[in-house]
Amino acid sequence: MEQLTNYKHKIDFLLSDNMHLCQPAQTTVKQNRKTYKKCNECYKRKPFADYQICRMCYKSKIAFKSSGNKVIDNFIKYTQINYSSRDGKMEFVPYNQFKNIEFIAEGGFSKIYKATWVDGPIKGWYIRDGANISRNNNYTVVLKKLHNSENFTPKELNELKVFYQIYSNRETSNEFICQYFGITQDPITKDIMIIMPYYDLGDLIRYISNDFYNICWDTKLFKLRRIIYALNNIHNSDIIHRDLHSGNIFISGRFAYIGDLGISKSATESTDNNENYGIIPYMAPEIFQGQKYTKASDIYSFGMIMWELMTGRRPFWDRNHNTYLIIDICDGLRPPIVTNAPEEYIELMKECWHSDPEKRPTAIYIFKKLLNMSGLIIEIVKSSDIGPVTTNHSGAVYRSRPLNKMIHSAMSLRSSRSLLSTNLETGKQL
Repeated sequence: MEQLTNYKHKIDFLLSDNMHLCQPAQTTVKQNRKTYKKCNECYKRKPFADYQICRMCYKSKIAFKSSGNKVIDNFIKYTQINYSSRDGKMEFVPYNQFKNIEFIAEGGFSKIYKATWVDGPIKGWYIRDGANISRNNNYTVVLKKLHNSENFTPKELNELKVFYQIYSNRETSNEFICQYFGITQDPITKDIMIIMPYYDLGDLIRYISNDFYNICWDTKLFKLRRIIYALNNIHNSDIIHRDLHSGNIFISGRFAYIGDLGISKSATESTDNNENYGIIPYMAPEIFQGQKYTKASDIYSFGMIMWELMTGRRPFWDRNHNTYLIIDICDGLRPPIVTNAPEEYIELMKECWHSDPEKRPTAIYIFKKLLNMSGLIIEIVKSSDIGPVTTNHSGAVYRSRPLNKMIHSAMSLRSSRSLLSTNLETGKQL
């Protein structure tokens, strides 16, 4: 826990205006009983060859391109020199590096585009005989344009900050968590755009809609194990996702990846903004009742994803997503069990969406239970109760949005109903 806290403090410091106050305490490092001068950039490692800087800082200098924004530049430099894995490093990429830009979709906080990155992400370094960067040329990526980010603040870096915290945590795996390559900027709107891999089968919604009846139970369980494994890695890094739903899970081949860490936070971090964002059917009832997000809140959302893979439909697709649905969820309403899923699968799903967060299982427990279900041969029976629907209820909203006003209205109405019910019961007794 102490190591995770230190990572967070370092990154937060970079996003402040006080980085110039940081001065190295030492300028030498001992290695093999000999004393060497430290790198002039990071003051941590031995200089590389005849240079005054270490190998990692040397690579960073070659790859680094300034964004023109001090906060972005400091963050990118930090990821490049403070973590040895290639996957954790980020870049600022000029917008003219992208071609064939195509709008895909719009979410609650961003617009999503598909594009070709001409140079592509770094895949290797060759610096023995001069510097040479090997890249995956003409690489297909997703550009995630953040709404109203032209007046850039450190808040816009939260998604990359959380990603880096997970990837730089050596105590846990980062498998099946969407990778981030860095940042670019729309030259016209000046909005920040986050660069991510493109997943050929799209998100889980599209995957289910396109091929539901051909997805056998073993494949469903395999995908769910990848999702819960990724969630366990996120939780092991002391992060709460806070917005887990099928639109934030991406499919490539046999594998599933969790993405969109935009409103994720440390489990120990307080928030300056008390606004609740999300998609009502995936939000745990305790959030509506004023409690804080916990890892158990993410588990509730995972239970809804289990239901979605089981039925081929989104939870509460036939309901208006309004104050009355919030009240019903708080009163224990859950989607109906209308399929021939394995009994142990249904029981695990019910555990995940238990009203009491203390009684929900952990991610690692769920992973082990799903692993024990491997090899189940269950026929998918076509019926009117399962399978994708062409039209959801006109009031169903499956994008993240601010919900505080609606939640307040729902809780006030629920309280009034409860009081009225109590008074009626009292009157009967009299």
